[in-house]
Amino acid sequence: MPPMEMTLLFGILAVALVLFLSERVRADLVAMMVLLALALTGLLSPAEVFSGFSNPAVITVGAMFVMSAAATRTGIAAYVGRVIKALAGGREWSLILVIMLAVAAISAFINNVGAVALLLPVVMELGRQSQISPSKLLIPLAYGSLLGGVCTLIGTPPNILVSVIGVQHGLHPFALFEFAPIGIALVLVGVLYMTLVGRHLIPVRRTQEITDSMPKQYLTELIVPPGSKLISRRLHELGWRERGIEILSIRRGPREIFDIWGWASIHANDVLVVTGKAEEILKLKDELGLKIRPEVEYTHPWHSSDQIQRVEATLAPNAAFIGHTLAELDFHNRYGVTALAIARHGALLRGQLSQIPLEFGDTLLLQGPEHRLAQIPRENFILMSPLAFQALRTEKALLALLTFAGVLALAALGVLHISLAGVLGAVLMVLTRCLTLEEAYESIEWKVIFLLAGMIPAGIALEKTGAARLLAELILQGIGGLGPIFVFGALVGVTSLITEILSNAAAAVLLAPIAISLATQLGVSPYPFLMGVAVASSSSFMTPISHQSNTLVFGPGGYRFSDYVRVGLGMNILAWLVAMLVIPRLWPF
Repeated sequence: MPPMEMTLLFGILAVALVLFLSERVRADLVAMMVLLALALTGLLSPAEVFSGFSNPAVITVGAMFVMSAAATRTGIAAYVGRVIKALAGGREWSLILVIMLAVAAISAFINNVGAVALLLPVVMELGRQSQISPSKLLIPLAYGSLLGGVCTLIGTPPNILVSVIGVQHGLHPFALFEFAPIGIALVLVGVLYMTLVGRHLIPVRRTQEITDSMPKQYLTELIVPPGSKLISRRLHELGWRERGIEILSIRRGPREIFDIWGWASIHANDVLVVTGKAEEILKLKDELGLKIRPEVEYTHPWHSSDQIQRVEATLAPNAAFIGHTLAELDFHNRYGVTALAIARHGALLRGQLSQIPLEFGDTLLLQGPEHRLAQIPRENFILMSPLAFQALRTEKALLALLTFAGVLALAALGVLHISLAGVLGAVLMVLTRCLTLEEAYESIEWKVIFLLAGMIPAGIALEKTGAARLLAELILQGIGGLGPIFVFGALVGVTSLITEILSNAAAAVLLAPIAISLATQLGVSPYPFLMGVAVASSSSFMTPISHQSNTLVFGPGGYRFSDYVRVGLGMNILAWLVAMLVIPRLWPF
């Protein structure tokens, strides 16, 4: 094709890179913009542009999200958490060893972020019991999930993507466990590094949990007597929130009024249900002539006889709440619990909490009756406190386990393609009621699906326009004379750096066609080059934004950006060395 088309493609990818780096536009939306740009410029036909949505890699990733959710909902994953508690001693190195091996084993078969989300509360509790700072344990948890994902074809999207891209170029697909030797080598080296060296590079971030950072809160009822100057005033006019006092509801006779917007007016004999610091409540009582109800008997279902509890909950990666404020969600009225604080990147946010858009990784301090806290959708929050409500379908655990094993067996033996086996497993999980259809849809991280579907056409365009071949020629002009091993090392290193700023899936999609072109022009096997791209795409250790696993532990661990660079640099170098030593021996040039 003419050079003009290459120029257009490079321009589209450059703009996409800037948008990815700026983080002002969501990654999945950037991918959709790339898709549209490729279509509108005529670089790809409509069929090619939308081929990502029917790509076996995308279908497989979606099915694995559902399978992972079934493993969680039936209690299989929770059982692993209990085993970790039983095996882990109280010493820092032994905790890191067990945590990394456990999360790596889980991540080999379920979504990496799902594995981290599952074990995050367990690890936090282990840290509390052992009096070890969470910062010492959470980066190893995230890194273990990344390393474990390399061990199988279904462990992480880059593995599936490079296999499918290889098939599109006439190569045979990678087998389910073909990644195991390099994956296991990476896990062992990574665990040794973190237990012997890496843990000493992680600073002790003695950040208090937001539960402890908040003043002691009390729940009580204030009676508004006739003649009070509060009568006819609206809740938002009182300014009590500035004094740390939250009005949860107004009890007026048999009615209970919830008003997160603060527009309700106060009437004589109203009972204000409030929470706040005891000393501030007493001051208000004296200043305004209010009365504290001596015996509180909650009859409304929101105020059941359940003990009022406070829990910390971190916003999950695929939470529907992301981007919305508590006011928009009508959070208090809908769930009957109150958000007392929001922490982001380890720091408490100030201002009107109900108007703050929520972000992935935010930690909320929630207060309410136990049964109400139990009703908060689990797909939106990861409960961090010891109080953990899990209505698990444990009676379905064996059935889910057998289904999962059956899917793996069908794929490993070549009876069914992994995408078809995955969809079969997902459907069976729903039909056998291991999870509901609604839970299945909610478990799919649609942002990841649209990111993959949008970036796969970019890989097609690289090949179709000849851009992949051109880039390969430029690389070979510089270092081709040094031999395949040096070209391979450069490819792995560049992919590893790119995945620190792009998503790992986007890096795999863009680099895989170039890897095949490099191998073709060198006259060597493309399989080690594709395997190198897959491994390097999962080597996302140096920034908290390079992978959602890193992002998820950033806030709870109280980390700084530099912590990831300090610890992750060594991991990246070791991953590169393992790739250089192992891959060419198992997949010769």
